Amino acid sequence: MNLRKLVQAYILNQKVGSPIFISDIMDHIAQYNDEQKPCTQIRKNVNVILMRMVNEGKCLKRFGAGVYYRDEVINTEKNGIDSMELIKRTYIKDKKGLVFGYLTGEIFMYQIKLLADRPSEVVIATNAKRNAICEIEDINFKLINPPTTVSTENFRYLQVLDLIKNDLAKGSNLQYEYALSHFMNKYLLEEAKLVALAVEYYSQKVVLKVADFISNKVYLDEQKEGIIITIDTINPKEISESIAKEVSESE
Repeated sequence: MNLRKLVQAYILNQKVGSPIFISDIMDHIAQYNDEQKPCTQIRKNVNVILMRMVNEGKCLKRFGAGVYYRDEVINTEKNGIDSMELIKRTYIKDKKGLVFGYLTGEIFMYQIKLLADRPSEVVIATNAKRNAICEIEDINFKLINPPTTVSTENFRYLQVLDLIKNDLAKGSNLQYEYALSHFMNKYLLEEAKLVALAVEYYSQKVVLKVADFISNKVYLDEQKEGIIITIDTINPKEISESIAKEVSESE
């Protein structure tokens, strides 16, 4: 195993600006480690290789402890780490697809088209440590504690429950109920599991709101073909096309 070549090949395979975690490199190297060297020694050697590449200016820059990124040979104003991807990788999901955080609050409302304008602050509920990353100047983001340990299996349920809990949009609003119903249908979320998570990790007030939402969701599902929605923040043509697509797919 030529460690230097493995590290260099991995880095050159990454997109310019894409964050590179040492843990990613170690996972990549593990596939070729036929010498059975101790992991701690390999990691030390990797650190040395990375620092040499940074010092030699070979398309690599250091962002912070354990975090690097690909860079162009020729400096331009656009050079730098991809801040949004760095935040996602650090607080939401790793390269293997393991989820440990999720977008919540107004940024989630924007994501499901309940808000027309992107909010100025990105709020993330995460299991990750608060001091796991340096501050990022060009993105205003806030970290909060999730109601329970976030996983790949429950994060979308928690997004729905957080929105219902915070009551950022009133439960009687048709746009709000349709958007959440569409979200649950799209990702095949189970109503029983939504209720179970609400009962275990949220207040009784939230549980009652969830029950009310589910009863309205069932109504919306049954009336999907004839539903009429007036939404100022979304193009009516897009809504019509979206509903028509859902109807055609369900036939």
